[in-house]
Amino acid sequence: MRVTQAGFYNSAISQMQEQQAKVHETQTQLSSGKKIAKPSDDPALAAASNILNSQVAENSRYMTNLDRVFTTMQMQETAVNSAVEQLSRIKTLALQGANDSYSASDRKSVAIEIRELIAGLVDVANMRGADGAYVFSGFSQQQAPFSDVGGEVVYRGSHDYQKVLVDEGRFMEVGVPGSAVFGSVHHVDAETGNAQGLDMFATLNQMVIALEDADSNGIRSVLAKVSSVHEHMIAQESTIGARMSRVDGLKSTLEERDFTYKKLQSDLEDLDYVEAAGRLKNQTLALQAGQQTFAQLANMSLFQYIR
Repeated sequence: MRVTQAGFYNSAISQMQEQQAKVHETQTQLSSGKKIAKPSDDPALAAASNILNSQVAENSRYMTNLDRVFTTMQMQETAVNSAVEQLSRIKTLALQGANDSYSASDRKSVAIEIRELIAGLVDVANMRGADGAYVFSGFSQQQAPFSDVGGEVVYRGSHDYQKVLVDEGRFMEVGVPGSAVFGSVHHVDAETGNAQGLDMFATLNQMVIALEDADSNGIRSVLAKVSSVHEHMIAQESTIGARMSRVDGLKSTLEERDFTYKKLQSDLEDLDYVEAAGRLKNQTLALQAGQQTFAQLANMSLFQYIR
């Protein structure tokens, strides 16, 4: 096949430009640390990378929501632990007040301490989170869930459980509303076996009134109910602890998934510097060889040979 001088020049220049483009592409990869600079460099790789990036972002949102659940439950656990201690003290004082050896004056002193403990329980139930929201208010987070109305503690929060998405198609409750923790208490009468629901703060106030009136029968009657209130709070403590264990388990799963996603993301997108450096060296040598060969052949022609 006859090769013209113009054809030789055009072919050589085209090959060198192609080799220069390869060198430039590898240099760009080394500068960015990524295998591709723009989607058009490798559409299939870019599409797979976008899908993986979406999965990483979605999993990150799940972890953020789960952190919110865990933080709220931690605060509720702290509050309930404190409530258990205070109710344990109230129960102990009520048992002392039920003793017939206690005088009316002694019982009034016990009533004063229990009333202060009840006030402390209201403070615990109205605990705020780091963001200033009330942790036991349900959806009504900007309103104190419990308030004293004419000596009666009333719940003003929401009875609903907040829920957030913590995995694909999986929702989890954010904490527990105050009505479930500091509200109704299940009580079974030891004599009749009948079950009834008690209002926690109303029951504790009944004990205070019985002590102030030095009503021995009234104190003994309310004592069993105070025990039910104490047991109820211990059960709430266990429930929150169990839910926190669930959150811990799911959190570990999401963290492992995040690690896997990011490793795949790195394998897919990140450049192998050793391989790229070696490739650049070979490409540069090939370009230099091509340029030197072109320079030598460009000076060769029949007229120069005759001359």
